[in-house]
Amino acid sequence: MNQYFKSIRVVIADDHAIFREGFKLLFKNQTDLELVGEAENGKELLQLCNVEYPDVAFVDIKMPVMNGIEACKELRKTNPHIKVIALSMFNDDYLLIDMLEAGANGYLLKNTDKHEMWRAVNSVYKGDNYYCDSTALKLAKLIASNRFHPHQQTKVVRFSTRETEVLKMLAQQLTNKEMAEKMDVSVRTIETYRETLNEKTNSKNSIGAVIYAIRHGIIEL
Repeated sequence: MNQYFKSIRVVIADDHAIFREGFKLLFKNQTDLELVGEAENGKELLQLCNVEYPDVAFVDIKMPVMNGIEACKELRKTNPHIKVIALSMFNDDYLLIDMLEAGANGYLLKNTDKHEMWRAVNSVYKGDNYYCDSTALKLAKLIASNRFHPHQQTKVVRFSTRETEVLKMLAQQLTNKEMAEKMDVSVRTIETYRETLNEKTNSKNSIGAVIYAIRHGIIEL
């Protein structure tokens, strides 16, 4: 395993005990990951995160008491360092849109396998976004059909040549490392570009910045 992947602290929030048990079995005996807690709803998740401070939280969207969308919004305020990977049984447009606008870093369907879960954890932990193939395709269609409107602004932001280059590579789903190699800069420089782009576009994550750029004709899909 990649050393970067070592000792990543993970929590799971899902109201179905059977799914949580299955989730724990997937990661049993994995030295690179440490499952530090589980929750039955969004409210319990917030309490858990304030105690365990995980690196990544797998969050079911449809939960009682507090759903995953509201929990994600609160985590962005209280523990913005925690990466959120949304889990859903359905690839519904409104769920995808609501979770991304809440600031999720990734989106997986529950029928995924452990290998994709590992890839998702590794990606978001390193600061990238991760979406399963069907979700990425659906997101592209939503952008093209003008149905995804995160944080619209009346004044179009100006980007430097390098910032536009980063936006284009983000749209191609390149990782920070791949972008750094192409631009001959450090990974930290890429992370700084991404933070700047998020601030300029008033986005919670890089996918929001990409959507902003596509919608305003700065880059093409």
